[in-house]
Amino acid sequence: MLKRAFLILIVLGLAQAACTLTFFAEPTATATEIVLPTNTATMAATDTATVTPTASQTLEPTETLEPSETPEDTDEPTVPPFDPASEYGAPSLFDGMDTDKNWAGTNGLPDDENIRLALGSSSLHVTGKQVDWDTWWFTSTVADDFFLQIKVNSGDCSGKQAYGLIMRGPSSAGIGARGYIYTFSCDGYYRLDRLDTTAPFTKVELIGWTQSDFINDGENENNVMSVRMIGTEITLFANGLKLETIEDGKFATGRFGLFVNAGSPGNYTFDVDELSYWNQ
Repeated sequence: MLKRAFLILIVLGLAQAACTLTFFAEPTATATEIVLPTNTATMAATDTATVTPTASQTLEPTETLEPSETPEDTDEPTVPPFDPASEYGAPSLFDGMDTDKNWAGTNGLPDDENIRLALGSSSLHVTGKQVDWDTWWFTSTVADDFFLQIKVNSGDCSGKQAYGLIMRGPSSAGIGARGYIYTFSCDGYYRLDRLDTTAPFTKVELIGWTQSDFINDGENENNVMSVRMIGTEITLFANGLKLETIEDGKFATGRFGLFVNAGSPGNYTFDVDELSYWNQ
């Protein structure tokens, strides 16, 4: 009986112990376990699309460049136009083209197959008739050293139709023509030739066609053409502005006159309004 009671007590003690073990068991990690925070994938603000501004670099001011000097156009006048009246006084000869006294020959003004001269409206109209033909007409004045000037209107012209002067020609009519030929073309070029003889026709180019802004080019343009000849020195001017100076001593004296080359298609007329001559 006592043994039976003892067994019952043992059983009851074990049961109580089992209950105590189950109730106080340490919890194991489950899906709901609270995990202490670690470094997360949360990006710092500088890792976002918004860029954190940094101090910008302050640029040192660069040196301000002074504007460079504009190159001068070598074909623009840098001195006032030359005025022969101020330099030399009254001309030795002035022709306002009111009469034909300085141009008429024994048969009056010329009008042949090559050239025609006619007065009208205080101008001398000079017409070259032949295509690309050099034609001239001399006055009776003989000169060696001088300054010579004409005021002209280019008339209805084009291209290399040309007008100008011939200087130091033959001393009298009836002698083969020669002389220095100074011309302007309609398109604004100048030229200087030396006519040595007409039989056979021999002409030496001293200055070839040279463009100049000093010359008013085109139709019905006014120009002042001047030349100074002192000994072997020849100086060319356009509208009072010096073009260039060369040396040539082939001819030392002679008559001067007007020149025309009708170019193409021929029958070209320019007008001379004044001629002035200063003997040097």
